[in-house]
Amino acid sequence: MRTLLVTHLIPFPVDSGGRAVTWDTLRNLAQLGSVDACAFVAPWAKRGGVAQVTRVAGKVTTLPLRRRFPRIYFAVAAVRKEPYYIMRDYSREMQSRIREMASRYDLLVADSLYMAPYVADLPVPKILQQHNVESYLVAEFLSRQAGVTSWIGRLELRHLEAFERDRCNAFDAVVTLSEVDRRRLEALGVRAPITVAPPAVDPVEAVPDGPNRRNVVYLGTQHWPPIADGLRWYLNEVHGRLAPHLGAAQVVLAGPQPPRDVREEAERRGVRVLGYVDNTEPVYRNTAVFMVPLRIGGGVRLKILHALARGLAVVSTTPGCEGLDLVPERHLLIADDPDAFASAIVRVLRDPDLRRRLGAEGRAYVLEHFSQTRRWATFAALAAQVTAKRPALQAEPPVAAGRVL
Repeated sequence: MRTLLVTHLIPFPVDSGGRAVTWDTLRNLAQLGSVDACAFVAPWAKRGGVAQVTRVAGKVTTLPLRRRFPRIYFAVAAVRKEPYYIMRDYSREMQSRIREMASRYDLLVADSLYMAPYVADLPVPKILQQHNVESYLVAEFLSRQAGVTSWIGRLELRHLEAFERDRCNAFDAVVTLSEVDRRRLEALGVRAPITVAPPAVDPVEAVPDGPNRRNVVYLGTQHWPPIADGLRWYLNEVHGRLAPHLGAAQVVLAGPQPPRDVREEAERRGVRVLGYVDNTEPVYRNTAVFMVPLRIGGGVRLKILHALARGLAVVSTTPGCEGLDLVPERHLLIADDPDAFASAIVRVLRDPDLRRRLGAEGRAYVLEHFSQTRRWATFAALAAQVTAKRPALQAEPPVAAGRVL
Protein backbone atom coordinates (compact mmCIF):
# COMPACT_ATOMS: atom_id res chain seq x y z
CA MET A 1 0.00 0.00 0.00
CA ARG A 2 1.23 3.48 -0.88
CA THR A 3 0.13 6.20 1.55
CA LEU A 4 0.52 9.95 1.75
CA LEU A 5 0.38 11.46 5.24
CA VAL A 6 -0.61 15.14 5.17
CA THR A 7 0.20 16.69 8.53
CA HIS A 8 0.30 20.22 9.90
CA LEU A 9 3.86 20.42 11.22
CA ILE A 10 6.94 18.21 10.95
CA PRO A 11 6.46 15.72 13.82
CA PHE A 12 10.01 15.80 15.09
CA PRO A 13 11.36 16.28 17.68
CA VAL A 14 8.59 14.38 19.46
CA ASP A 15 8.20 17.01 22.17
CA SER A 16 4.41 17.35 22.42
CA GLY A 17 1.38 15.09 22.55
CA GLY A 18 0.30 16.09 19.05
CA ARG A 19 3.70 15.31 17.55
CA ALA A 20 3.79 11.98 19.39
CA VAL A 21 0.47 10.95 17.80
CA THR A 22 1.63 12.07 14.35
CA TRP A 23 5.00 10.34 14.69
CA ASP A 24 3.35 7.08 15.71
CA THR A 25 0.88 7.41 12.82
CA LEU A 26 3.77 7.85 10.37
CA ARG A 27 5.44 4.72 11.76
CA ASN A 28 2.16 2.78 11.63
CA LEU A 29 1.62 3.70 7.99
CA ALA A 30 5.20 2.73 7.12
CA GLN A 31 4.41 -0.78 8.34
CA LEU A 32 1.59 -1.02 5.77
CA GLY A 33 3.89 -0.30 2.81
CA SER A 34 5.54 2.87 1.55
CA VAL A 35 4.62 6.23 3.06
CA ASP A 36 5.40 9.79 2.01
CA ALA A 37 4.64 12.95 3.97
CA CYS A 38 3.64 16.58 3.41
CA ALA A 39 4.04 19.12 6.21
CA PHE A 40 4.77 22.72 7.06
CA VAL A 41 7.97 23.77 8.82
CA ALA A 42 7.28 26.42 11.45
CA PRO A 43 9.68 29.32 12.06
CA TRP A 44 10.22 28.06 15.61
CA ALA A 45 10.92 24.44 14.55
CA LYS A 46 14.05 22.74 15.86
CA ARG A 47 16.71 21.89 13.29
CA GLY A 48 17.01 18.32 12.12
CA GLY A 49 13.31 17.43 12.26
CA VAL A 50 12.91 16.89 8.52
CA ALA A 51 15.99 14.66 8.40
CA GLN A 52 14.51 12.44 11.11
CA VAL A 53 11.21 12.14 9.25
CA THR A 54 13.02 11.03 6.10
CA ARG A 55 14.26 7.98 8.02
CA VAL A 56 10.66 6.72 7.97
CA ALA A 57 9.05 8.40 4.96
CA GLY A 58 10.29 7.86 1.40
CA LYS A 59 9.66 11.43 0.28
CA VAL A 60 8.98 14.48 2.43
CA THR A 61 7.42 17.59 0.90
CA THR A 62 7.72 20.69 3.06
CA LEU A 63 6.74 24.34 2.87
CA PRO A 64 7.44 27.13 5.37
CA LEU A 65 4.51 27.94 7.63
CA ARG A 66 3.20 31.46 6.99
CA ARG A 67 0.49 32.38 9.48
CA ARG A 68 -1.92 35.11 8.42
CA PHE A 69 -2.18 38.30 10.47
CA PRO A 70 -5.28 37.79 12.66
CA ARG A 71 -6.89 41.24 12.60
CA ILE A 72 -7.01 41.30 8.81
CA TYR A 73 -7.65 37.68 7.92
CA PHE A 74 -10.14 37.10 10.74
CA ALA A 75 -12.50 39.58 9.05
CA VAL A 76 -11.94 37.91 5.67
CA ALA A 77 -12.62 34.47 7.18
CA ALA A 78 -15.79 35.73 8.86
CA VAL A 79 -17.17 37.04 5.53
CA ARG A 80 -16.34 33.71 3.88
CA LYS A 81 -17.84 31.83 6.86
CA GLU A 82 -14.55 30.01 7.34
CA PRO A 83 -12.96 29.41 10.76
CA TYR A 84 -9.86 31.55 11.20
CA TYR A 85 -8.75 29.00 13.81
CA ILE A 86 -8.14 26.51 10.97
CA MET A 87 -7.66 28.60 7.84
CA ARG A 88 -5.02 30.99 9.24
CA ASP A 89 -2.31 28.60 8.02
CA TYR A 90 -3.91 27.62 4.69
CA SER A 91 -1.53 27.52 1.72
CA ARG A 92 -2.58 27.43 -1.93
CA GLU A 93 0.89 26.17 -2.80
CA MET A 94 0.50 23.22 -0.44
CA GLN A 95 -2.94 22.54 -1.94
CA SER A 96 -1.46 22.53 -5.45
CA ARG A 97 1.36 20.15 -4.52
CA ILE A 98 -0.97 17.68 -2.82
CA ARG A 99 -3.35 17.70 -5.79
CA GLU A 100 -0.48 16.93 -8.14
CA MET A 101 0.67 14.01 -6.00
CA ALA A 102 -2.62 12.49 -4.85
CA SER A 103 -3.31 10.11 -7.74
CA ARG A 104 -0.07 8.22 -7.06
CA TYR A 105 -1.36 6.86 -3.75
CA ASP A 106 -3.73 4.15 -2.59
CA LEU A 107 -4.58 6.10 0.58
CA LEU A 108 -4.45 9.68 1.84
CA VAL A 109 -4.36 10.40 5.58
CA ALA A 110 -5.08 13.96 6.74
CA ASP A 111 -3.62 14.33 10.20
CA SER A 112 -5.86 16.82 12.08
CA LEU A 113 -8.61 19.15 10.97
CA TYR A 114 -5.98 21.72 9.90
CA MET A 115 -5.11 19.49 6.93
CA ALA A 116 -8.63 18.38 5.98
CA PRO A 117 -9.11 21.14 3.34
CA TYR A 118 -6.17 19.78 1.33
CA VAL A 119 -7.61 16.26 1.06
CA ALA A 120 -11.39 16.37 1.54
CA ASP A 121 -12.41 16.70 -2.11
CA LEU A 122 -9.76 14.46 -3.71
CA PRO A 123 -11.02 11.27 -5.46
CA VAL A 124 -8.70 8.96 -3.53
CA PRO A 125 -9.54 6.81 -0.45
CA LYS A 126 -8.98 9.08 2.52
CA ILE A 127 -8.94 9.07 6.32
CA LEU A 128 -9.08 12.07 8.65
CA GLN A 129 -7.38 11.67 12.03
CA GLN A 130 -8.83 14.04 14.62
CA HIS A 131 -6.44 14.74 17.49
CA ASN A 132 -9.25 16.68 19.20
CA VAL A 133 -12.79 17.80 18.48
CA GLU A 134 -11.67 21.33 17.75
CA SER A 135 -15.10 22.97 18.06
CA TYR A 136 -15.57 21.42 21.51
CA LEU A 137 -12.25 22.85 22.72
CA VAL A 138 -13.16 26.30 21.46
CA ALA A 139 -16.62 26.11 23.07
CA GLU A 140 -15.07 25.13 26.41
CA PHE A 141 -12.53 27.93 26.19
CA LEU A 142 -15.24 30.48 25.34
CA SER A 143 -17.32 29.38 28.33
CA ARG A 144 -14.66 31.10 30.47
CA GLN A 145 -14.58 34.32 28.44
CA ALA A 146 -16.78 37.40 28.51
CA GLY A 147 -17.39 40.65 26.61
CA VAL A 148 -16.10 41.25 23.10
CA THR A 149 -13.83 38.20 23.18
CA SER A 150 -16.83 35.96 23.83
CA TRP A 151 -18.97 37.58 21.10
CA ILE A 152 -16.28 37.32 18.43
CA GLY A 153 -15.42 33.82 19.56
CA ARG A 154 -18.99 32.59 19.26
CA LEU A 155 -19.14 33.83 15.67
CA GLU A 156 -15.94 31.89 15.01
CA LEU A 157 -17.39 28.86 16.81
CA ARG A 158 -20.45 28.71 14.53
CA HIS A 159 -18.20 28.64 11.48
CA LEU A 160 -15.88 26.09 13.08
CA GLU A 161 -18.70 23.69 14.01
CA ALA A 162 -20.07 23.69 10.46
CA PHE A 163 -16.58 23.36 8.99
CA GLU A 164 -15.65 20.46 11.27
CA ARG A 165 -18.90 18.57 10.59
CA ASP A 166 -18.74 19.04 6.81
CA ARG A 167 -15.05 18.20 6.45
CA CYS A 168 -15.37 15.06 8.54
CA ASN A 169 -18.31 13.93 6.41
CA ALA A 170 -16.22 14.32 3.25
CA PHE A 171 -13.86 11.51 4.32
CA ASP A 172 -14.27 7.76 3.94
CA ALA A 173 -13.42 7.33 7.62
CA VAL A 174 -12.54 9.42 10.66
CA VAL A 175 -10.20 8.42 13.50
CA THR A 176 -10.49 9.76 17.03
CA LEU A 177 -8.18 9.12 19.97
CA SER A 178 -10.97 8.38 22.44
CA GLU A 179 -14.54 7.16 22.69
CA VAL A 180 -15.49 10.50 24.25
CA ASP A 181 -14.41 12.37 21.12
CA ARG A 182 -16.20 9.85 18.91
CA ARG A 183 -19.47 10.65 20.69
CA ARG A 184 -18.80 14.39 20.41
CA LEU A 185 -18.34 14.17 16.65
CA GLU A 186 -21.53 12.17 16.30
CA ALA A 187 -23.40 14.78 18.35
CA LEU A 188 -21.96 17.44 16.02
CA GLY A 189 -23.57 15.68 13.06
CA VAL A 190 -20.68 13.63 11.68
CA ARG A 191 -22.06 10.63 9.80
CA ALA A 192 -18.82 9.28 8.33
CA PRO A 193 -17.67 6.02 9.98
CA ILE A 194 -15.62 6.80 13.11
CA THR A 195 -12.92 4.49 14.48
CA VAL A 196 -11.32 4.96 17.89
CA ALA A 197 -7.55 4.41 17.78
CA PRO A 198 -6.07 5.30 21.18
CA PRO A 199 -2.52 6.68 21.12
CA ALA A 200 0.40 4.41 21.87
CA VAL A 201 3.24 4.57 24.35
CA ASP A 202 6.61 2.96 23.72
CA PRO A 203 7.75 0.70 26.57
CA VAL A 204 10.14 2.52 28.90
CA GLU A 205 11.87 1.68 32.15
CA ALA A 206 10.10 2.66 35.35
CA VAL A 207 11.68 5.56 37.21
CA PRO A 208 13.51 4.09 40.24
CA ASP A 209 12.25 5.17 43.63
CA GLY A 210 14.54 7.17 45.87
CA PRO A 211 15.07 10.37 47.88
CA ASN A 212 15.51 12.54 44.77
CA ARG A 213 11.91 11.89 43.74
CA ARG A 214 10.35 14.76 45.64
CA ASN A 215 9.18 17.38 43.11
CA VAL A 216 5.71 18.24 41.85
CA VAL A 217 6.02 18.46 38.07
CA TYR A 218 4.06 19.47 35.01
CA LEU A 219 5.88 18.48 31.81
CA GLY A 220 4.46 19.33 28.39
CA THR A 221 3.63 22.07 25.92
CA GLN A 222 2.56 25.26 27.71
CA HIS A 223 1.43 27.72 25.03
CA TRP A 224 -1.63 25.77 23.80
CA PRO A 225 -4.65 27.74 25.16
CA PRO A 226 -6.30 24.89 27.16
CA ILE A 227 -2.98 24.10 28.83
CA ALA A 228 -2.08 27.74 29.48
CA ASP A 229 -5.54 28.15 31.05
CA GLY A 230 -4.89 25.19 33.35
CA LEU A 231 -1.49 26.47 34.42
CA ARG A 232 -2.97 29.88 35.24
CA TRP A 233 -5.63 28.12 37.32
CA TYR A 234 -2.95 26.18 39.19
CA LEU A 235 -0.81 29.25 39.87
CA ASN A 236 -3.67 31.52 40.91
CA GLU A 237 -5.93 29.08 42.74
CA VAL A 238 -3.99 25.98 43.80
CA HIS A 239 -0.38 26.87 44.49
CA GLY A 240 -1.08 29.11 47.47
CA ARG A 241 -2.92 26.22 49.13
CA LEU A 242 -0.11 23.75 48.34
CA ALA A 243 2.99 25.85 49.07
CA PRO A 244 2.89 25.61 52.92
CA HIS A 245 3.04 21.80 52.67
CA LEU A 246 5.88 21.41 50.15
CA GLY A 247 8.81 21.23 52.54
CA ALA A 248 11.91 20.43 50.46
CA ALA A 249 9.84 19.71 47.35
CA GLN A 250 9.77 22.09 44.38
CA VAL A 251 6.98 22.73 41.92
CA VAL A 252 8.45 22.56 38.39
CA LEU A 253 6.89 23.58 35.07
CA ALA A 254 8.82 22.10 32.16
CA GLY A 255 8.04 22.32 28.47
CA PRO A 256 8.25 24.61 25.46
CA GLN A 257 6.86 28.11 25.02
CA PRO A 258 5.43 29.11 28.41
CA PRO A 259 3.33 32.27 27.95
CA ARG A 260 4.94 35.35 29.44
CA ASP A 261 2.25 35.83 32.10
CA VAL A 262 2.53 32.17 33.16
CA ARG A 263 6.30 32.43 33.47
CA GLU A 264 6.15 35.70 35.42
CA GLU A 265 3.44 34.47 37.80
CA ALA A 266 5.30 31.19 38.36
CA GLU A 267 8.55 32.96 39.18
CA ARG A 268 6.74 35.38 41.49
CA ARG A 269 5.35 32.43 43.44
CA GLY A 270 8.61 30.51 43.60
CA VAL A 271 7.65 27.92 40.99
CA ARG A 272 10.58 26.80 38.87
CA VAL A 273 10.10 27.24 35.09
CA LEU A 274 12.46 25.17 32.94
CA GLY A 275 11.08 25.91 29.50
CA TYR A 276 12.10 23.56 26.69
CA VAL A 277 13.97 20.48 27.91
CA ASP A 278 16.04 18.44 25.42
CA ASN A 279 16.30 15.43 27.74
CA THR A 280 13.20 14.89 29.87
CA GLU A 281 14.46 11.84 31.78
CA PRO A 282 16.21 13.86 34.56
CA VAL A 283 12.93 15.72 35.11
CA TYR A 284 11.03 12.45 35.42
CA ARG A 285 13.66 11.01 37.79
CA ASN A 286 13.09 13.87 40.26
CA THR A 287 9.28 13.64 40.14
CA ALA A 288 7.22 12.50 43.13
CA VAL A 289 3.90 13.82 41.76
CA PHE A 290 3.09 14.43 38.11
CA MET A 291 0.25 16.95 37.94
CA VAL A 292 -2.19 17.73 35.11
CA PRO A 293 -4.18 20.82 36.17
CA LEU A 294 -6.38 21.19 33.07
CA ARG A 295 -9.91 22.59 33.05
CA ILE A 296 -10.58 21.93 29.36
CA GLY A 297 -10.59 18.36 28.05
CA GLY A 298 -10.63 16.81 24.58
CA GLY A 299 -8.42 14.37 22.72
CA VAL A 300 -6.12 12.39 25.00
CA ARG A 301 -3.42 13.78 27.28
CA LEU A 302 -0.30 11.94 26.16
CA LYS A 303 1.64 13.50 29.03
CA ILE A 304 -0.32 11.35 31.50
CA LEU A 305 0.40 8.17 29.54
CA HIS A 306 4.12 8.97 29.41
CA ALA A 307 4.21 9.68 33.15
CA LEU A 308 2.27 6.53 34.06
CA ALA A 309 4.42 4.40 31.75
CA ARG A 310 7.37 5.46 33.90
CA GLY A 311 5.59 4.45 37.11
CA LEU A 312 4.95 8.00 38.33
CA ALA A 313 2.03 8.93 40.57
CA VAL A 314 -0.36 11.31 38.80
CA VAL A 315 -2.77 13.91 40.16
CA SER A 316 -5.17 15.23 37.52
CA THR A 317 -8.42 17.05 37.06
CA THR A 318 -11.28 15.17 35.40
CA PRO A 319 -10.80 16.98 32.05
CA GLY A 320 -7.07 16.37 32.26
CA CYS A 321 -7.42 12.57 32.10
CA GLU A 322 -10.49 12.45 29.89
CA GLY A 323 -10.79 9.56 27.46
CA LEU A 324 -8.25 7.28 29.19
CA ASP A 325 -10.67 5.20 31.34
CA LEU A 326 -8.36 5.50 34.34
CA VAL A 327 -9.81 4.52 37.72
CA PRO A 328 -9.51 7.12 40.53
CA GLU A 329 -7.59 5.94 43.61
CA ARG A 330 -6.27 2.98 41.60
CA HIS A 331 -4.37 4.46 38.66
CA LEU A 332 -4.22 8.11 39.78
CA LEU A 333 -5.87 10.71 41.99
CA ILE A 334 -8.50 13.05 40.50
CA ALA A 335 -9.53 16.40 41.97
CA ASP A 336 -11.33 19.34 40.37
CA ASP A 337 -11.44 22.21 42.87
CA PRO A 338 -8.37 24.05 44.21
CA ASP A 339 -8.54 22.68 47.77
CA ALA A 340 -9.03 19.09 46.62
CA PHE A 341 -6.27 19.34 44.01
CA ALA A 342 -3.76 20.68 46.54
CA SER A 343 -4.82 18.05 49.10
CA ALA A 344 -4.37 15.23 46.58
CA ILE A 345 -0.81 16.35 45.86
CA VAL A 346 -0.04 16.54 49.58
CA ARG A 347 -1.42 13.00 50.06
CA VAL A 348 1.02 11.61 47.53
CA LEU A 349 3.97 13.62 48.86
CA ARG A 350 3.36 12.36 52.40
CA ASP A 351 2.54 8.73 51.61
CA PRO A 352 5.35 6.85 49.77
CA ASP A 353 3.29 3.63 49.74
CA LEU A 354 0.41 5.40 47.98
CA ARG A 355 2.87 6.93 45.52
CA ARG A 356 4.40 3.54 44.68
CA ARG A 357 1.02 1.80 44.41
CA LEU A 358 -0.46 4.42 42.07
CA GLY A 359 2.67 4.34 39.92
CA ALA A 360 2.71 0.55 39.64
CA GLU A 361 -1.02 0.21 38.89
CA GLY A 362 -0.95 3.07 36.38
CA ARG A 363 2.11 1.70 34.61
CA ALA A 364 0.61 -1.77 34.24
CA TYR A 365 -2.63 -0.33 32.85
CA VAL A 366 -0.93 1.91 30.27
CA LEU A 367 1.45 -0.76 28.99
CA GLU A 368 -1.49 -3.15 28.50
CA HIS A 369 -4.02 -0.79 26.90
CA PHE A 370 -1.91 1.72 24.94
CA SER A 371 0.55 -0.45 23.04
CA GLN A 372 1.96 0.20 19.59
CA THR A 373 0.69 -3.24 18.53
CA ARG A 374 -2.92 -2.31 19.27
CA ARG A 375 -2.72 1.00 17.47
CA TRP A 376 -1.04 -0.51 14.42
CA ALA A 377 -3.67 -3.26 14.18
CA THR A 378 -6.47 -0.69 14.30
CA PHE A 379 -4.90 1.43 11.56
CA ALA A 380 -4.12 -1.62 9.42
CA ALA A 381 -7.70 -2.86 9.54
CA LEU A 382 -9.12 0.59 8.79
CA ALA A 383 -6.74 1.21 5.87
CA ALA A 384 -7.64 -2.14 4.34
CA GLN A 385 -11.35 -1.38 4.70
CA VAL A 386 -11.13 2.11 3.18
CA THR A 387 -8.98 1.04 0.20
CA ALA A 388 -10.79 -2.25 -0.49
CA LYS A 389 -13.01 -0.85 -3.26
CA ARG A 390 -10.20 0.82 -5.22
CA PRO A 391 -8.09 -1.19 -7.70
CA ALA A 392 -4.44 -1.34 -6.74
CA LEU A 393 -2.19 1.20 -8.43
CA GLN A 394 0.39 0.00 -10.90
CA ALA A 395 3.70 -0.39 -9.14
CA GLU A 396 6.30 2.33 -9.68
CA PRO A 397 9.96 2.39 -8.70
CA PRO A 398 10.26 3.23 -4.98
CA VAL A 399 11.41 6.68 -3.96
CA ALA A 400 14.79 6.70 -2.28
CA ALA A 401 14.56 7.33 1.45
CA GLY A 402 15.60 10.78 2.52
CA ARG A 403 14.32 12.75 -0.46
CA VAL A 404 13.02 16.16 0.60
CA LEU A 405 11.07 18.53 -1.65
